[in-house]
This record gives sequence, structure tokens and C-alpha cells, in this order.
Amino acid sequence: PSQEVTVTAPLFYVDNMPYTQPDCDQIVQCLEERPEFQEPAGCRFAVCLQDTAHWLALCLWLKPLGASVLPIHSGTPYAAARTLAESTGCTYLLFGEQLQEVTPEVIREKAKTACAEGGELIQLSSGTTGNPKTITRPWHDIERELAAYVAQFTEAMSLTPVVACPVTHSYGLICGVLAALQRGIAPQVITNLNPRSILARLRAVPEHLLYASPTLVSLLIRMLPENQRLHSVMLSGAPLPAPVLDQLRNRCLRVCQQYGCSEAGCVALSPDVTEPGQLGLPLSHVSVQAGGSPGQPDEILITVKATGQRIHSRDLGYFDQQGQLHFLARSDDTINVAGINVYPGAVEDVFLGYPGIREAVAFKQPDTFAGERVCLRFVADSEIDTDQLRQWSRGQLSPHQVPSLIEQVESISRLPNGKVSRRLLTESLNHKDQREVPA
Repeated sequence: PSQEVTVTAPLFYVDNMPYTQPDCDQIVQCLEERPEFQEPAGCRFAVCLQDTAHWLALCLWLKPLGASVLPIHSGTPYAAARTLAESTGCTYLLFGEQLQEVTPEVIREKAKTACAEGGELIQLSSGTTGNPKTITRPWHDIERELAAYVAQFTEAMSLTPVVACPVTHSYGLICGVLAALQRGIAPQVITNLNPRSILARLRAVPEHLLYASPTLVSLLIRMLPENQRLHSVMLSGAPLPAPVLDQLRNRCLRVCQQYGCSEAGCVALSPDVTEPGQLGLPLSHVSVQAGGSPGQPDEILITVKATGQRIHSRDLGYFDQQGQLHFLARSDDTINVAGINVYPGAVEDVFLGYPGIREAVAFKQPDTFAGERVCLRFVADSEIDTDQLRQWSRGQLSPHQVPSLIEQVESISRLPNGKVSRRLLTESLNHKDQREVPA
């Protein structure tokens, strides 16, 4: 008699290597008899593993057991990982290449660790200051976010997520991996971020949904052969400048944008971005308040329906007549010139349209007469006469938007999370002015 062969479908892929549920069970088998994992509920596990498949297998095992998990980026040195584990009140630290080589290190007593019932995901949000802030989200809150995300993002049902960003971060883990599993699709995680390798993988998966940073997406577009297009790309974080968005839309079938915060996860999503700042419709697990028009923006306020938690985003935005949320600027970054608000993105979009300019950041500086003034730093392919550039901008901008100071620089400094801090640019300029004042 013929024997039936059971084929188990892959749960996920890491660098094109498939991992099934039995594979994941085998990976975590070495932990099942260890005393640290006999009662994982109530424990906080800090995890820093170089093997991404082992991290995902461990996460998927601990989550239903009610354990709390702090994912730490695989490139983090041991001393820094231990410091993170201590500062977030973790019970154990798992640090190493693969699970079978790791001995859980006791960080603090279990009794001293307070965890939400059912366990939680512990995240570190750097914000705009660069200082880590610990945010804990119960797994059951994340389940509600996932249900809302999958229900609203129906365009993704037939697409294969290609996750080219860290799956130790909520963007890659929740939206890239866990949402795919909820749809019954095996996500493809890429750890080799060589652009040519990523483009090869995207060609092998024609109907893809790429999760990646805006910087990486922009690089991929520049390297993409003229006769090729990407399928669908998901962006997260600050909306792209208009020239960059237009370039991306010309090389992709669909550009998507999601918006959120560490405390509530993904808050709004647009499956087809047509203009800068378009964030889409709010997800059903939250209620969102904002301004009523572009001329009357207000702070985006987020309320998590299940808990009543109210979150001040410090972002300025508004709803259009179709109920879509739009982002204008961080409230701290808005420049008040003689009582008129100037939004940095509007200024940056204009200068990015000037031939040769690759990066542009508008920020503010105190001004004795106007209260604040607009400043601009830019990076270009070759040297540009800033006086001519300012004169050109007068035909593109309102008088209060024209920068009083324009500087060409070799590079624009960024925080460890890749974001530009306009506050730090303001401070550096103020310090420079103070140094130049004669004694």
C-alpha cells in the first residue's frame, strides 16, 4: 500500500530558507525542559539572537504562553543588550547566535517584574531626542491591532510580504510578519540588505508587498532597471517629500503608507498614496481626532478604544472630506514666522525640486523681529550658489516661507533611528552663532 506523505507548508521564510511549524518546534525544543521556561507567564525575556529564524520561532512560541518579550536588534553588543534588559526590568537575557547555544542569564527576580496578564511586547521608542523610552503593549492589544489592520488592508490579501527591515521592531514584526501569518500567508524576511539581493528576491516574488525604510526604498528605486517596476511598497514613519513620492509612484504599481505610534501600533493606513502626507483611514481599534481642513490643522489625538488610553501624538494633521487623515508636521517643528505657521515639509518639497538637490531639511531659529525664521540645509550633487537658490525660491514660495539662511552641507546628521532631528539642527545653529559673537 502507498504511504501518504504529509507536506507542511512553510510558516515563514528567512533569506529564502523555508521554516515550517515543525521546524520552529524543533528550534525551541532545547528550551522546553529548562526551568526558566516552565512558568514563562509573568517573566520578561530580553532576546538578542543573531539568527532571525530562531528569534521568530522563539517569539511565536512564547507569545501564546503569556510571556513578555523585549526584542533587541541582532547587531547590539552584549554589554548594551544587558543594559537594555536591566533598564526594562527583564527577568532573563538570551544573547547569542542560536537558541541551542544560549544559556538564559538571570537579570532580576521574577517576583519584582510586573507584567500585564497574557504577557506583553516590550519596545524601545527613541522619539526625537534619541533617548530610549520603554513602552509595553499587552499581546491582546496587539491582537486587536492585527485584526483591524488585516480587515482594513484588503489589498494585501493576495500579496506576499517581503520584509526588508528588522523584525525586532514592531513595524517589521507586527505589520510585516504577524499580519501575514494572520492572513495565512508566509512572509519572506530578508536579513541581507544588499540592494541587489533584495531586488533579486522581489523579482522572484512578482506580487510582493515590500516593507522597508524610506531610505532603502529610495535606493532600490535608483538601482531598479528602467524596464522593471516594483509591485507594492509599504512606507512607515514621516511621509515622503513630494518629488520622492512622485518618483516612487512612477516605479511602483502601488505605494502604501501607514501611520502609528509605539503605544497604539498602526493607527491609519492608505493603500494607495496619491499626495504627500496622506495617511489614509483610521483603523477600527482606535478613534482619531485632528483638524478639519489644511488651513485649520490640529494635533492628532489617538484613543485606544479597548482601554480608553489617550495618546497625544504631537503631530499636526487634518481630515479631508473623504475621512482620510493627513499629516502636516510635527507640532514642535512648525515654524511661526510673525504669526504665520510654516510647515517644514512644504519648504523642503520646493527645494527638492531644484536640479541636483538630493536632501533638504527646513528648521527654525529664533528671530528678534519675527519670533522665528526659516532655515534650510541641503545636500547636492555639486556646489550651488545659495544666493541664486534663494532668489529662485522666491518664485516658488510665499515670502514668509523663504529661508533667511540657506547652507549647503556634505551630509545632514541623523539620529540612530535614521530620523532627522530639527531641534538638534536648531541647537547646533544657535551654538554656532554664539561661538561667532565677538567677545
